[in-house]
Amino acid sequence: MIIHTRRRHISFLVVFHTIAWGSSAYFAHSAYTGNRGIIAKKEAKAKTQETLDRIAEAKHVRATWERRVNQLSGTEVDRDLLDERQRLMLNLAHKNDLVIELNR
Repeated sequence: MIIHTRRRHISFLVVFHTIAWGSSAYFAHSAYTGNRGIIAKKEAKAKTQETLDRIAEAKHVRATWERRVNQLSGTEVDRDLLDERQRLMLNLAHKNDLVIELNR
């Protein structure tokens, strides 16, 4: 009878500790690799930084275009830029220009 009680006590402790350690391991693994885990947090930070870089690049391009448009449509027109756009659109060159043809 004493042996039976001792076996029950030991088996209870083994089952209890197995369940406790198993659930702790499951939650630790989930905290590292889950949807809201450490790896997901690193990936979200990287994606956020990539998006911020793209936004900064788009702002730079927009500022460049706004500056060029303002140079062409203000009260004073930038003559060099206007001449450049004319020659590009009309496919013309000035008689004093040096034209170098590239073989593609």
